[in-house]
Amino acid sequence: MHASESSSKTSASDQPAPSSLSWRATLALAMGSSLLLAAAFPPLNFYPLAWIAPIPWLLLIRTPVLPKRSYWIVYLSGLLFWLTVLYGVGNAHWATRAFGWPVLCGYLACYIPLFVALSRTIVHRMHVPLAVAAPIVWTALEYIRAYFVTGFSLAMLGHTQVDLLPMVQIAEMVGAYGVSFAMMMFASLLTMSIPTVNQHPLTKHVPKWLCQTALVLGAVILGAGYYTYGLIELKAQSKLDWGYRADIHDENARSVRIGLVQGSIDTVFGDPTQSSRTYEQYAALTDHLVKKHPDLDLVVWPETTMGDHMVFEIGADYAPPANLPFTADEHKQRILARATGFNNFLHDLAVNRWKAPLLLGTSVLRYGDQRMDHFNTAIHVGHEGTIINRYNKVHPVMFGEYVPFGEYVPFVYDWLPIGGGLTPGEGPVVVDVDGVSIVPCICFENTVPQLVAGQVRQLHAEGHDVDALVTLTNDGWFWGSSILDLHLTCARFRAIENRRPMLVAANTGISAVINPSGHLSQYTPVRKTTYLAAEIFPTNRPLTHYTRYGDWFAGSCLILMVVGAIGGWIVRARGRPSPRSGAPA
Repeated sequence: MHASESSSKTSASDQPAPSSLSWRATLALAMGSSLLLAAAFPPLNFYPLAWIAPIPWLLLIRTPVLPKRSYWIVYLSGLLFWLTVLYGVGNAHWATRAFGWPVLCGYLACYIPLFVALSRTIVHRMHVPLAVAAPIVWTALEYIRAYFVTGFSLAMLGHTQVDLLPMVQIAEMVGAYGVSFAMMMFASLLTMSIPTVNQHPLTKHVPKWLCQTALVLGAVILGAGYYTYGLIELKAQSKLDWGYRADIHDENARSVRIGLVQGSIDTVFGDPTQSSRTYEQYAALTDHLVKKHPDLDLVVWPETTMGDHMVFEIGADYAPPANLPFTADEHKQRILARATGFNNFLHDLAVNRWKAPLLLGTSVLRYGDQRMDHFNTAIHVGHEGTIINRYNKVHPVMFGEYVPFGEYVPFVYDWLPIGGGLTPGEGPVVVDVDGVSIVPCICFENTVPQLVAGQVRQLHAEGHDVDALVTLTNDGWFWGSSILDLHLTCARFRAIENRRPMLVAANTGISAVINPSGHLSQYTPVRKTTYLAAEIFPTNRPLTHYTRYGDWFAGSCLILMVVGAIGGWIVRARGRPSPRSGAPA
């Protein structure tokens, strides 16, 4: 009996006690990752920090036992990160500062404790190496974030590397998700190289120094491999950019010149003069633009810069509102008169004043059955001064143009300066500029990777070869903050993912001409009145792997994460020891 007890004690003493952290250490690690990652984004833009910023969060995943309330601490670290990075979201109105900004950040912060919890389940219960589990979970959660509640893909981990172009060329294959995956794997390999009491079962018989050396070497090889691939791809793209190579460019085809106008009017709600001031500033800038570049084939204004000049139309289901102070026929005639006046106004601009086709950001008011639909629209005005076609924005901005579940709690719209919300459009359109096909998107639509790729893919299937992308955006909401840099980063990734030039016309900036490798050929200062002129060729570029197949990579990570999480919960349900009873979770 005594011998048995002695043997039992010896056996127990041979098992290393699982390491644990105090709540103070947990707080320090969680906040450390948050601050490092925030510093990697604009305005500081210390992008090398992003490769190591996740390490403190990864240490929390690796630790077998966490103190109580750890996930609340991790949530607060995520909240700190998002409040810092998205500070400019609330600049336009007190309601967005008091409601939209904190609610949006509070929602996004949920993904950090989810990342830690799901990774811990897969690592400790399924014994999957950290360098495999963490990148898969992180990428899967970024994928969910891109779709849930219409999606929010600003400030992905991979976005930090946009100025290091060789590191982001893989996006043409797997989107920005592939860059995030590589960065998280790099940080995970470094985390695994940090000495700990507990070793992974697969390496417990291997000397620790050898494991650490191999892990660091693996991280270096991973980074070098991505960089080398990017250099090779950039060299290939330098021969393709703008369609100069003979196999994708018809030497007899004519290039087109496109002017991008950037005014600088910060959004101020309640200012009755803002609409007229915006239009007048853009009209004066366009006078200067066409005088300097009289051969323009298209002039592009940002979204909603036409002031009170907008499209009015009567829907097929038109029925006048009740309690009108005049007859239904008079109401209809007033709408038609405003529509005629706007059409005459456009004719004067395109034919007499600027003598060039226009792509203008304005609104469409469609009167239906006792209601009015409001579209955020880009209208293409041709040489004759008539509207050839138009694109109605299909992806409204959360809290800027709609409130999630607002149809169930409509009184929320009374607190915000966005009216009753925006009516979404139905699909992409092609703007034909003398044989060059351009696809417009509006505002934050270019932050949604699957939307832009899906539009290019859809139009290609319909027989349209897309030569370039163009974004019309009013970023005056953000008052020159770093949100403008984050928005431009998304535009650069869309150019890489689809290997198409991206033009950006932005109120208050940053307007830009981006080539298909993500390089900024031209760009403007923030909050400056100016303009750009870009030359675009018709091309026959094939669809990229990402454009053709979409989010297959991130979707695969989501499937693997779900399988791993379910497996971990099954293991727990079968009665394996929990981490609080002394074994790794």
